[in-house]
Parts: sequence; structure tokens; C-alpha cells
Amino acid sequence: MTRVLHILPHEGGGGEALVDLLGRLAGYEHERIHLSADRSPLRGAPSIARSRIELRGRAQRADVLHVVGDAAAMIALPSLRRRPALVGTHGLHLLRRASGPVGAVVRARMRGVLGAAGIVVCSSQTEFDELAALDPRASLRLVPNGTPLAPADPEARNAARAALGLDAGQVAAVFLGQLEERKRPLDAVAAAERAAAAGAPLVLLLAGEGPLSGAVAERAGPAVRPLGFRSDSDALLAAADLLVLPSEREGLPMSVLEAMAHGRPVVVSDGPGNPDAAGEAGVVVPVGDVDGLAAAMARLAGDRAERARLGALGRKRVLREFSTERYLASMDALFRELA
Repeated sequence: MTRVLHILPHEGGGGEALVDLLGRLAGYEHERIHLSADRSPLRGAPSIARSRIELRGRAQRADVLHVVGDAAAMIALPSLRRRPALVGTHGLHLLRRASGPVGAVVRARMRGVLGAAGIVVCSSQTEFDELAALDPRASLRLVPNGTPLAPADPEARNAARAALGLDAGQVAAVFLGQLEERKRPLDAVAAAERAAAAGAPLVLLLAGEGPLSGAVAERAGPAVRPLGFRSDSDALLAAADLLVLPSEREGLPMSVLEAMAHGRPVVVSDGPGNPDAAGEAGVVVPVGDVDGLAAAMARLAGDRAERARLGALGRKRVLREFSTERYLASMDALFRELA
């Protein structure tokens, strides 16, 4: 039995969902450690210091380390040098946002990660290209995230819409994710308000919590419905007609893959990772272009046939490129290679 220690930056998020998925692999004993008790690096600093001590002991007992994200990999770098390790990039959030002297330190630290890790898994071609430019000698593999195809169930959709109080004439757009600056939920809010003011029968459902929860709640109205934290993303996507994600950067966003698996069209920004996920099944607008976002949402709200066409393309795309089976088989092969 191969013992895998999954090292995550904090609880929750897409990385946690992927580790849950990896738990299905047979022949492994899965353990996990969260390095921070908070998503904020400043508030989480004391817990990170404690976790680094715990990590040293637990890493020695593992056959393979699996690190989720660049920040976690930089913290765990001493352990990566001692044990067979696979690092999943999942957005390169620290590397992409760091600039100036801090950025130089982060890039140097990331080169250390690339040299120490046995394998670095990139979830998108964009991440692969960025890291290949940083260190051409790195052992990079492209393994897109996976998600199961959701069943087409009209009764479940009707029940989910009824539970949310949606009538037959309303087109529901859903935002799934942390309410933080990087995800730009207020862009989605402003776009929904503009689309509705122009006559689109649109209501935006925002499922998530975070630093911008208060600002989002203040904008609640006929076109904007904050839902707070929800653990029933499948029900929300069953009820929805489209998904909106105007974020600045992503790895390969699970919310977009899940929406396509439900046959829902997606409207995303051109931030890194989003176009890699959406492909031909989505509408892509520039980051920060609220007018463009509003126009795309209004157009889809008024065109049922186009929503159906893009939704069908999304399901085909998931089957072709982002199936659970493909993801698990690829990761199983990599774990075996390291072990």
C-alpha cells in the first residue's frame, strides 16, 4: 500500500475537491495536512509555523508527497528535497501576483520547487508554458483536472429551481467561488445589474463567502441574490442556465468544468486558466470588462438555442478532455512512477 501525503495550503477550494477525488484511487493510503488555518497568509502565519514542524515528521513516513499549489510547495520545499514529490500548480497564484523584489524572491523559490520535485503537474497549457519559461529543465506534465458528467434530469432541475424560488421566465446565472478580489464577484454583480436594467430576464445567484461578502450583500436586489456558502453546487448548477466567472486568474477552474458537465454555457474572463477550461463551449471577455460581461450575459439570457448549443459543446468537452476517469488514470500513473 503506497502512502500519499497530500499537502494543501488551507481547507476548502478546488484543490481540496481534487484531493477528495484522488481518494478514489485503489492501492493508496491517503493522508492530508493543511498548512494554514486561514486563507489569509497574514492571519494564517502562526498555524503555518506549527504545520511546518508537523509536516517534517509526517513527510518522513510518506512514500509520496503530493503538494497542492505553488505557495504550499514553497513552504514545503525542504520536505520536497527529501521525499519523492509531485507538485500540482493549480493556478500559480503566488507566482503570478508577486512583483518587484518580492517577485524575484518568489521566482527563485519556485525554481527551487521545480528542481526539487520529481514531477510538476500543470492543470492547463498556460501554466505549463509559464513554468517551462521559468525553468526549461523542470519535469513538467500536463494533466487537466477532471469532473464527472452530470446526468440530465429535468425533474431534479425543476425541484432545484423551485427550491430557489425561480420562475419559468427567469434565466439564472450562477457564480460559484470565494468572494475575493481575485475572483472579481463585483464585476459579475455589476454586469448582472446592467443586463437586467437593459431588459434581460436575468438573476445572478452568488454562492460563496469571503472578504467581499459584505460588499456583495449590499448589492442584493431583483437581479442579484447572494446565497452565502453553499455545499450543493450540483443543485445550483441543475437550477442554473449559465455560469459566470470573471476572475483575474485560475488554474483550471473546477466551477467551469462542473458547469460544462451539467450542460451549462459559461461566460468567463480571459484571465489565465479560464479560456483553457471553457474552450469552444464558452464566451470569453477581457478581465475587468463589465460592459462586455453584461452584453454576453444578456445575449445568452435571451437566446435559449445558443445556451443549448454551448451547453452541449461543454458536455462533449468534458467527456473528451476532462473526464474523472482520465484524470485519475493519469495521476495514478504518476504516483506509481514516483513510488
